[in-house]
Amino acid sequence: MKSIDKSKIKRQRIIAGILSLIMPGLGQIYTGQWRRGITLLLGLPVQALLFHGIGLDWLVYIILLVHLWNVYDAMAAAGGRMTSAVAPVLIILAINLVASCVVTDFHLPQLGPQQRGAIHEIAGSIAKPDIFQNKKSVMHGVIWSEAARMAAKPMLETIYLALLGTALTLILAIPFSFFGARNLMSASPFLKILYGFTRGLFTILRSVEVLVFALIASAMVGIGPLAGVLALAIHGVGALGKLYSEAIESIEHGPIEAIRSTGANEFQVVVYGVIPQVVPQFIAFTLYRWDINVRMATVIGMVGGGGIGALLYQEMQLYQWKQAAVAIWMIAGVVMLMDYASAVIREKIV
Repeated sequence: MKSIDKSKIKRQRIIAGILSLIMPGLGQIYTGQWRRGITLLLGLPVQALLFHGIGLDWLVYIILLVHLWNVYDAMAAAGGRMTSAVAPVLIILAINLVASCVVTDFHLPQLGPQQRGAIHEIAGSIAKPDIFQNKKSVMHGVIWSEAARMAAKPMLETIYLALLGTALTLILAIPFSFFGARNLMSASPFLKILYGFTRGLFTILRSVEVLVFALIASAMVGIGPLAGVLALAIHGVGALGKLYSEAIESIEHGPIEAIRSTGANEFQVVVYGVIPQVVPQFIAFTLYRWDINVRMATVIGMVGGGGIGALLYQEMQLYQWKQAAVAIWMIAGVVMLMDYASAVIREKIV
């Protein structure tokens, strides 16, 4: 009996090895390891095609090492053993890093006199920005430079631009987040479809870079702060909506079942059972998003979204590095203050 079992296992090992040799992952699927098998079946051929597409066919031969491991893994699985996938994963990561270096032509730059001079000028300007005038004021000791006065208003505009963008995000993200929570949307096929649609919408809005939305908004409503507000709001719906939905999915179900047992409808369950549990996380995520929006607002200004980014881009284009350094330090200062304020608010409320 034991000899029959051993011969059967040996036969299964051979079959699994041959299948994985013919096509990576088939042996794993044959032994019941569907996830690993499908990953290998789809991953290795696609990886080889990618290397071929960018003209790095020689890297395909290195993938053969993973293919050999795939055969060994299938035979081990047929024998009832599970092998570690650390080595093949590291090999794939290593050859992709090599491909990245080749594709991007990564190398240590050879700095000539002109490049070294530019670096010295920019570094010196950042170290000594044009914030104060040399002329002393009798009452205040120093007076702000023209560059600092010019940057002050766009910086305030950036802060309010980010605030309004975050507020508009909340108006849409909070209600949609309940439709994107699996634990609230599994009672019927219609709710499941609505859940899938909402999560898909979050993914699309989150995957498109905010600069793209800023360019589209600038074309629709014109260059200015309104375009920046719309870009931040639309992108934020995808980002915050996903975070809010995941917060709702992680709530305790005990209070919900207790409220349902009293005969409450679904709206009452959400109001009294869900919202009290997610409010602290919602506040933390919102503050974090406002912090991100301030930093994003400084960038989208360079593509017509208003705020201090437009001034910074203009000064950099004119090589006015001392004036640009004023805007850079002002942005850094505001972000640090907001980081501190957000931390204090989260500590007090959350």
